[in-house]
Amino acid sequence: MLKRLRTLSIRTKLMCIVIALLTIPWMGYHYVLEMKSFLVQGQQNALLLTANGIATVLNDRSELFNPATGVPEVLGEENDIFAHELQNLIQLDGQLSDWQSLESFTSYHTGPVNLSCESDYNPSSFSLKHLLGYYENYLYAMFEVNDSKLLYRDLERRQLDTSDQIRMLLQLSDNTLKHYLMVARAPGRMSIYLVDDQWKLPLNGEPVTEFMAEMAETDIGYHIELRLPRDVIGAGTRIGFFAVDVDDEENREIHHIVGTSPQVSSGEPAQILLDSPELTKILKGLDRPQSRIWVLDNQQRVRTVVGGLSAAPPTQNSQADEPVSWFSETYRAFRGHVDALLKRPPERFTDISEDITHRPDKIFTAILKGTPKVAQRPSLDNKAQIIVAGYPIKSGDEIMGAVIVEQSSHAILALQYQLLRSLTLVTILVFVFVLLALFAFAWRLTARIGRLYNTTERSITSEGRVLEDQIPSRTYPADELGDLGRSITSMLKRLSGYTRYLEEMPDTLAHEMNNPLNVVSSSLQILQTDVPGVQNNKYMLRAQNGVNRLRSILTNLTEAANLEEAMRGEVKEHINFPSLVSEFVDGYRTSFPNQQFLLELDTSDVFIEGSPDHLAQMLDKLIDNAVQFSLADCPIIVRITQEVDMVNVVVLNEGQKLSENISDKMFDPMVSYGKTNAKYSHLGLGLFVVRLIAEYHQGKTWAENREEVSGVAVSVSMPIASPP
Repeated sequence: MLKRLRTLSIRTKLMCIVIALLTIPWMGYHYVLEMKSFLVQGQQNALLLTANGIATVLNDRSELFNPATGVPEVLGEENDIFAHELQNLIQLDGQLSDWQSLESFTSYHTGPVNLSCESDYNPSSFSLKHLLGYYENYLYAMFEVNDSKLLYRDLERRQLDTSDQIRMLLQLSDNTLKHYLMVARAPGRMSIYLVDDQWKLPLNGEPVTEFMAEMAETDIGYHIELRLPRDVIGAGTRIGFFAVDVDDEENREIHHIVGTSPQVSSGEPAQILLDSPELTKILKGLDRPQSRIWVLDNQQRVRTVVGGLSAAPPTQNSQADEPVSWFSETYRAFRGHVDALLKRPPERFTDISEDITHRPDKIFTAILKGTPKVAQRPSLDNKAQIIVAGYPIKSGDEIMGAVIVEQSSHAILALQYQLLRSLTLVTILVFVFVLLALFAFAWRLTARIGRLYNTTERSITSEGRVLEDQIPSRTYPADELGDLGRSITSMLKRLSGYTRYLEEMPDTLAHEMNNPLNVVSSSLQILQTDVPGVQNNKYMLRAQNGVNRLRSILTNLTEAANLEEAMRGEVKEHINFPSLVSEFVDGYRTSFPNQQFLLELDTSDVFIEGSPDHLAQMLDKLIDNAVQFSLADCPIIVRITQEVDMVNVVVLNEGQKLSENISDKMFDPMVSYGKTNAKYSHLGLGLFVVRLIAEYHQGKTWAENREEVSGVAVSVSMPIASPP
């Protein structure tokens, strides 16, 4: 694994680092999830503490669970009718002085309930003020009616709905509806009848005696005081009051009907809620935003519901009023794609209605056994999670009921959504910025390294000769790469000096050795002249042969060193290359009478631009190399071939093959292979001279083993020039 990492490029390594940065948003995402769990746990603990506090406030308040209240609720919806506790007994005289203590609770009604209400209805011609109260075992109702024309009951008419009247619709716990009609022939005691569902005819001829009502005229209409036994208003009982206005004395038609609640029609009575001021104050003070508080009795019946659940507010678009631009449009589109990836909490959900009267949930059963509980449950439509916390309410050692506090986790989900949304947006933007920054850094770093590599490669040839001893310092500022470039420059300068020393050494050696060789050579010549018997002596011949070999070595050394300088000022000519090779092969047959030469020509007229002398020197080196390593009685083949715009000369011999480790170094200086004849001095410079001459003619060289026989084929390829 580590070896693979080491072979990766710098760009790839930096990209791996960028990908590793993705662990940061992954950690942020898990942090948000953990934070959600922490907030939910905190919300559960807070709700349990709230339930405990409410239960503590309601402990030992048995009146909240007293069946004598007649209704299961103490507080309810705004549509319901509140009955307030009276401080004194009401005298049924039609005067309203007894109601002054509750005057602030009076409700004012103008309709519309009557379906036959005219479009020109004027509230000042008929309106109603209404108030309910209770004292000991009675429920009292007050009606202050503003009526421009008061009509009493006409005894000659059998129907009861032909005069101004008050209707009372009573719905019992078994959903049975009873219709009561209150009419008067004159101010004073009113007659109350149980009538049919059309409010016209009495069901029996006698008025109802358990209810009492008193009427008194006023300057603007009339007052009515009504008294009902509280035992009539039992659990689940609903009641509705309606004031009816009749103005036409002739046809006695109903003009207007005004109910005591805007939401209640003549067929839908409302719930009467007997108000206890102290408990009302306590429970209203416990109301919390986006929370719902249930109070249950020990039979799991609902006694009160305070507050309500609501979903999280919709996310505000902070850029709604910003001017439209390309950037803002792009950002909004980008944010839209991010929003599509995240799960947004629904803005609305459906849960258990506050109107239910019984909660048989398992958690409530455990709470009513005296064990505080907190749990989560889904909403009815499974769109939200509801956190439920409960605490028992006690009166002495007896468990009277339980307080249940419910709250949705939408606020936490909305916060989580906002955090994830912001985290995703910021992470993507930062990631893109870091990616671009790292890409730019990697591109610049690798570009600088590439320039340094190319400059260094151009400074030294493949055989190690230094062409340039300085890397431009302006390309490499004062950083680590700049230090590396300056270090390479210093190294190239030292290497260049050493290379010049090596290049000048052959001339120095030739100069220093020529004088001793001349002395030795002249001494041998004089010795042969003065001493005739020494001329054919084998030791004399060996000495002369050694002197000749030394001269050949010095010649070869200086030849390669001076060749490039000699070719710089050479003028190239148009040369018929096959013709030139043919002439030289004929000469080689004369120079090497014991060696067979074969010439193979694919074409006879191929021109190149070059120097005849240097081409002759190149052919000499090729033939000399082939002769040295060729087996006796084996021909040397000289082959001329043409390939598109190149002409090739190939010299093939039979003999020892090239080893794999030397085939690529055949044309380097001081490289030799195999065994040669002892009479030849072989320093490994012949093929190096061939390469120099080929490169001077924009050509190339290579050597390879022959396939058909054991031997070597040395090839030189040069570009073809147009004929003169």
